[in-house]
Amino acid sequence: MRASRFRRRLVSAALAIYVVFVLLITLTPQMPGTGLVGRIVDRFLYELELRGITSIQFLDIEFFGNILMFVPLGVFSALLIPRKAWWTLLLLGTAFSGLIELSQAAFLPSRYPEVRDLVSNTTGFLIGAAASVTLRLIVSHRDSLVELDRRAAEQRR
Repeated sequence: MRASRFRRRLVSAALAIYVVFVLLITLTPQMPGTGLVGRIVDRFLYELELRGITSIQFLDIEFFGNILMFVPLGVFSALLIPRKAWWTLLLLGTAFSGLIELSQAAFLPSRYPEVRDLVSNTTGFLIGAAASVTLRLIVSHRDSLVELDRRAAEQRR
């Protein structure tokens, strides 16, 4: 029981820290990609395109970056929600992303809330949640097999 309580506290702390991280990135007045790093990425992509290597645009990188940024939120959230309530994760990721986009629209005139961001954020959250739920199911199944083996060994004695 202590390990479970410790795990929940650890995951809760990790989730809280990561939520703050995501909010700092998504709710600051400066648009991502407008600073030095954005100019370096733009220049790098331009050079790749000139050489015919790729035609990836900054918006593509931002889309996949948003997906990656929200994967840990899905993982941490899925670890805290009871397995039987997995379906709430479908709503939680969308609601959190929607709240960010609405906050940008209401309070940050220099930011542009987009449906595209809602889709990428929610996709990342759901990928993380699905991975976490799947891993929990695999571990649970393994634990039940170990328990069956233990009981069978006890009966043979």
